[in-house]
Amino acid sequence: MKKNIYIIQASCLYGNTYYLPYAVGMLVAFAKDDKRIVEKYDFKRIIYSLEDIDESIASLENPAFVGFSNSIWNYTYNLEYAKKLKEVYPDCIVQFGGHHVPPTTEFLEKYDFIDFLVHRKGEEAFRDVLLCLDKKGDFSKIPNISYRDKNGNLVQTEEKKITIADYPSPYLTGVFDDILKDTQYRFSCVLESNRGCPYNCCYCDWGELNSKVRMFPLEKVLAELEWMAEHKMEFVYLVDANFGMFERDEIIANKLVELKETKGYPNRLQVSYAKNEMDRVFRINKLLADHGIGKGATLAMQSLEPQVLENVGRVNITKEQYANQIARYRNSGISTYTELILGLPGETLDTFCHGLCEILELGQHSSVSAYYCELLPNSALASDEYMEKYKIKIVTTSLNQYHCEIMDDVLSGASSIVVGTDTMSVEDWIRANEFSTCVQSFHHFGIMQCIAMYIRKELNVSYYDFYSALHKFIEEESTFCKPLFEMVSQVLRNFVDGKGGLVCQNDIFGKITYPLEEMVFLCCLYDSEKFYDEMRIFVKRFIDDEKFLDELFRYQMAVVLRPQHNDYAINFSYKFKEYFDAILCNSYIPLEKEDIIYRFFTPFDTPDWVEYAKEIIWYGRRNGRMMFSSQPNKIEEI
Repeated sequence: MKKNIYIIQASCLYGNTYYLPYAVGMLVAFAKDDKRIVEKYDFKRIIYSLEDIDESIASLENPAFVGFSNSIWNYTYNLEYAKKLKEVYPDCIVQFGGHHVPPTTEFLEKYDFIDFLVHRKGEEAFRDVLLCLDKKGDFSKIPNISYRDKNGNLVQTEEKKITIADYPSPYLTGVFDDILKDTQYRFSCVLESNRGCPYNCCYCDWGELNSKVRMFPLEKVLAELEWMAEHKMEFVYLVDANFGMFERDEIIANKLVELKETKGYPNRLQVSYAKNEMDRVFRINKLLADHGIGKGATLAMQSLEPQVLENVGRVNITKEQYANQIARYRNSGISTYTELILGLPGETLDTFCHGLCEILELGQHSSVSAYYCELLPNSALASDEYMEKYKIKIVTTSLNQYHCEIMDDVLSGASSIVVGTDTMSVEDWIRANEFSTCVQSFHHFGIMQCIAMYIRKELNVSYYDFYSALHKFIEEESTFCKPLFEMVSQVLRNFVDGKGGLVCQNDIFGKITYPLEEMVFLCCLYDSEKFYDEMRIFVKRFIDDEKFLDELFRYQMAVVLRPQHNDYAINFSYKFKEYFDAILCNSYIPLEKEDIIYRFFTPFDTPDWVEYAKEIIWYGRRNGRMMFSSQPNKIEEI
């Protein structure tokens, strides 16, 4: 009689969409490719959602083995599930694998309901443990696992790099067929054309770092794309660490475009691009943008401080290259976004805030995301040596992911965020977040972008000086914005005290959570009349011409999308569009005084604030959808 196996990769519901559980799908496809496994085991079900734990366990049929895929968003759920599972089925073998399994026996020491840990990528170890269980073999010969021996002693086997260059596809072998029968949900999926990363960034646990990249057969990758199109996958997350690094990546991009044109799917693609193959990456982005598939080009920096980059093992492109790439993409109508990480070792309050504004000086006005530095258990950053060297302080609280409903602590997972180092105190970390929220909310979402750019070009006030003065004005003189930033400060301080996550929720914008900068922007735009009345008081410190100030503010207000506001024309006395378009392309033309009418048009006609928050801010942040000055929005002279 076959033994029953259940696999769990629980994830959050985003709107009405789940990700297909690719990681465990790979385990199942690889294991079932071995006839010995198929003869002895029956794979009953993959649990892909955060099911009620008691009801889910009650639905299991005599489970002999349950495997859990662990990530920061589900490992607390997995721990609770595994604990209760063992209480009901004490003889069931429980195995934990995935990114959130530490590289040591720590989980076995803490949790007696876990029997096996799999370290690194898990396909081979998952299969070999099943074979060894059936034959009552010697587990010590299986690399990359931890377990308890017959005497209860903890054993960790040798660490071994995986060299297999291909695996059976969970898509093409039907692993997800039963899941897709659940028609009440839509599904997104993951595509992996290679595995590995040649770089060695200390904060990352992406695969086997500083390793040779293993290329999966191109014919299989293209066949998986065909499957995704046939099954109407709206969104594909391509999880290669450096897409565009290889010549064949253009073939993959062309296949995506072909399928979109002939079958209508996939509609959108999220990618992490290679940083050094600039020409190839540009061609890929241009192709995807021309066919409405891409989400914009990544121009990640993480930090602009040389000592920080040395500490974390990263080498950026030069600032000149970065500025040239910004202009290149902008001139081609392609959105770009830049990523920074707050809390890296060596960063200070001063270097971070100046670095954030230097990004503006280099021409990045479309989208910047300043991510929190997450301590991942399999990263070099999480090692005792690294933690001690840089005096890293962390806070671990419930994850509360962005853009989903607030969940209890069991369902939400947990997140360990760096809130202090030897160069950045906890108070400095809070101040850096407050300043970052100000710049992202007001500049990259657009509500003060034009005014800041005009003052920078015409009055030679740096972006750092402008936004520092604005932030100080909000703290000391504001009446409308001050409560918003007091909320930001309170969220941050509560987080540091272990009393909550780094998210906000407001029913006006729906039942889902938003990051701080998105919520501040939404609240300011919702009460835009009050917001701009207050901003006018601040800006009069720089510009005392009342008539021109009226014109500048009218244009500033016009270029930001809002609900039920998608097609209109306004008279101006200056050629603002041409002036600001030049700045956005890292160029300059004088602002010409001339009577002109601009038509503002966008295809994104959102009927209310809930839909606006979802379509424009959540879905559209990376391609600057909230501004009429970005594609496919238009400002036309009429």
